[in-house]
Amino acid sequence: MNRFAGIVATVIILGALGACQSAKPMSQRGAQPAQQTSASSADPGKSLIETEVLGFSPTSDTGKRTIDFSLLFANHDSIKSWKVSLVDDKEIRRKYTGTGSNIPYFITWDGRTAAGALAPDGKYKAVLSVNYGDAFAPSQAMSRSFILDSARPSGKITMTPALFSPSEATDRLTIKIDAAASAAKLDSWSMDIFDPVGDLFKNFSGKGSNAEIAWDGKGFDGDIVVSAEDYPVVVTLRDEFGNVGHVDSMIPIDILVIKQGDGYRIDYSRVFFKGFTADYRDVPPDLAKQNMYRIDQLAAKLKTFPDYKIKIVGHAVMIHWDDAALGKIEQGSILVPLSKARSDAIKRALVDRGLDPKMIETDGAGADDPLVPDSNYANRWRNRRTAIFLIK
Repeated sequence: MNRFAGIVATVIILGALGACQSAKPMSQRGAQPAQQTSASSADPGKSLIETEVLGFSPTSDTGKRTIDFSLLFANHDSIKSWKVSLVDDKEIRRKYTGTGSNIPYFITWDGRTAAGALAPDGKYKAVLSVNYGDAFAPSQAMSRSFILDSARPSGKITMTPALFSPSEATDRLTIKIDAAASAAKLDSWSMDIFDPVGDLFKNFSGKGSNAEIAWDGKGFDGDIVVSAEDYPVVVTLRDEFGNVGHVDSMIPIDILVIKQGDGYRIDYSRVFFKGFTADYRDVPPDLAKQNMYRIDQLAAKLKTFPDYKIKIVGHAVMIHWDDAALGKIEQGSILVPLSKARSDAIKRALVDRGLDPKMIETDGAGADDPLVPDSNYANRWRNRRTAIFLIK
């Protein structure tokens, strides 16, 4: 219980300032008897104004958007007028006034000026001024300091290593969050990692401002990240007053090279082809740029294995997965030729980047050997891929 609760609880609350923040007149008097004096310099007694919170945010997403003040007036019957001023270190940002017949017990401020504009962020105090006319000397009371803070938290994300390659069980990506708020303290954070098609893949959360997460590259179901794909990251920061900020980043996944017998399997991600063709250039500009980057990345990786032959196998998604007869026709007449043509296109691109064409062979698997069932509409994008094998 705050130090005014015991006093306020002994009186009948006859008026309160509502959401419109205008004082309502008292319907009865005598809750606080006036002192009998005629000396204008006499002390009228102690009036008080206080708030129980350390701060607020008028633009808060989840927290308190207003601040309440409790008022206690000495010598009600002698009050001529009163004024509450909300003051920062420069000037009065908002005023509330009334007469002795219009005395509030509470005032609520929404953080705006009388003109409706947001008051500046900063440290404030509430000042209660009471005028008693000739009965008593004017009195003044001041609240403790509080903060108005409408700034959203900000921060940055750093990752080590720059390219994540979780080929071994012990491989980890270290994600570091450095966050700060303007005046408030950071309360909590959360981090959402999305797969390349925008579905939530993994998330983390915690308290405080800074964090360091070691991630093994696995999602909710234990699935490992897809080779050479980008995984968007959104970190959400929340401060003590309910302000929310976001920091966006991307986790680039390296080409995954996995030991397989005497050779290696390279799980290579999607190159975006024009529909039902092996053309990866005649696609939207952002996808064409991404294709060039991924092929450059693949060529650089393969050049680190000069003593190995390369086999490129194209894979595709079956549309008629639920009809055996139609699926067989689709596989033989469409998917196998298409996936072979696409693996041939990747070979030509690698040769253009300096690899020996005699060391590369191609094949098309169509819809065979899917990573997930083609009936899994949310994740079957993973089946549109090129698998690469390094053979002695």
